[in-house]
Amino acid sequence: MAKTTSLWHPCDPDHALILRELSKNVNLPCLICELHFNGPTYCCWDCNVFLHKSCAELPLKTQHPAHPQHPALSITITTINICDKEGCHDEFCRDCNRKVFDYRCDDCSFSLDVACVALTLSPPEKEEEEEKETIRHFAHDHPLTSFPLNKPIKVECRACEQQISGPLMYGCPVCCFYLHESCTLLPGEIAKHPFHPQHSLTLFTERDFRCNACNNNTTRAAYGGIKSFIARMFRGKRYNRFLYKCNECRFRLDVQCATLVLPSDINQQLDCGTIQHFSHQHQLASFDVKMKSTGLHCKACRQKISGNVYGCPDCRFFLHRCCARELPQEMVHFLHPDHPLIFQAEPRYVVGGLRCNSCGVGSYFDFVFSCKRCNFDLDSLCALQTFSAFKEGIPTEIQHFSHDHPLTLCYSLSGSHDDCTVCGSAVIGLAYYCSTCNSPMLSNQEKRFVLHKACAELPQQLEHPFHPTHTLTLIPGQSDSSFYCDASCRYTKGFAYCCNECRFHLSLGAVPLKPTLKHQPHEHDLTHFETLGAMQCSYCGKRTYRDSYRCVQYSMSNTAMHVRQQGDQTVAFITVQNATLLLILGV
Repeated sequence: MAKTTSLWHPCDPDHALILRELSKNVNLPCLICELHFNGPTYCCWDCNVFLHKSCAELPLKTQHPAHPQHPALSITITTINICDKEGCHDEFCRDCNRKVFDYRCDDCSFSLDVACVALTLSPPEKEEEEEKETIRHFAHDHPLTSFPLNKPIKVECRACEQQISGPLMYGCPVCCFYLHESCTLLPGEIAKHPFHPQHSLTLFTERDFRCNACNNNTTRAAYGGIKSFIARMFRGKRYNRFLYKCNECRFRLDVQCATLVLPSDINQQLDCGTIQHFSHQHQLASFDVKMKSTGLHCKACRQKISGNVYGCPDCRFFLHRCCARELPQEMVHFLHPDHPLIFQAEPRYVVGGLRCNSCGVGSYFDFVFSCKRCNFDLDSLCALQTFSAFKEGIPTEIQHFSHDHPLTLCYSLSGSHDDCTVCGSAVIGLAYYCSTCNSPMLSNQEKRFVLHKACAELPQQLEHPFHPTHTLTLIPGQSDSSFYCDASCRYTKGFAYCCNECRFHLSLGAVPLKPTLKHQPHEHDLTHFETLGAMQCSYCGKRTYRDSYRCVQYSMSNTAMHVRQQGDQTVAFITVQNATLLLILGV
């Protein structure tokens, strides 16, 4: 049989889709399954349609065991006209006009997600070769059949509630009940689990429970995830959740927390002993976590626990072993050199919570370093991160050309609401702020003068290939105005590198870009730019959202690129000062 190189699909009624191997640089999702490409792809560049080969070749009509009363389900396309982005009214917005595929019954309103149907379909050439295995599982009444997977699918495992990926899974297509292969092998009983060593834990399913480790409450309209096809099958219904529970007390663990410590390693960990740490009133047990938890965090560094850990599961208190060793009871910090800061595991109560004098975030902290005499508080993460940077030789104070006062080293948390004065992006991590004109005790709505550490270290003079004739100078941005970047061809705010002689402006986001493509008919190298929104091609007049190669030496009014299919080649037409260049991107 000859290899198919093109096909017609209802997602693009005007053109045939051409089978291609796309470059690894192409970062586009499949229109049907919304997952990124990892193999042969059917494309229509003119219509911006890209489909996995396996998705494009799904039958347009099929039968499914979950709906035996009617003979046919047809693939349908629905356009979502509501965008999640607040205030978006762009008629070309890809989020507003996103197409969603599913299978719907021709005779009633029954529908199934494409991923659910695809699991029950085997490629014709493999139907006779592969014999599917079936198993019995206590959590389901019907036998579970094995399904091989060659790519991730948007279906969640009923046991661990994570997205299912290969190479094998088990499921019941009639009930849309699916499990990872590894989750079918979960032990029925765990003895002496580190989180609850006094009693054995047994694998069960229950509708509602609270995990004693991460404190997550599983009471919800349990659809297996908002994006899961199960929501379509069980609208308004709930299903039982997997858990390990103690039959002698009310202790419960969800599957993710129960399997953080692998059963084969539990007996080895029983001899690790316990410690008494000054940060907690109970003894902390020592154990090893084999993978990152989704709901358990170290109290000191606030990262997900993994590796060597001390913990008190009853109190949901955990410390990385390294954090337990390095956490001091007292420290002399450069942000408050006059008095030592004392560690407090239970900070004093203040209405509205304490406010960290470094990051400016106010909350009820787990750990804090305080000077009661001066009413000075540092969140433990800010204190430890800035103190560690100080010991590494990072300057604790700098003078920046754009500001009159010296700037002090700080550590900004994700909830600080600080935006960098230089680049405009959210500040998370080490930064410099002005303690003179911007108090760290500002409300969350007020903005401080703060710079990313990396932005504060930007050179004031720069030689750049986008403007090789002159040196560019870093200039401050104006909060109430924007400028046009001559490289990325869009308006932006913040600092910029500028050549006053040529009136050339380069945004900080475009600085790392370099010319990467040489095309012989054109005198300049071309630079790859990611999608910047709707762009009108001066060659064909169509709007496009695709990535592009462009010549920065010419203004965007004279330079444009549009990718399209021409015969057996993927080509790009670039128009530069009325001269058309042809680039062959793939065959």
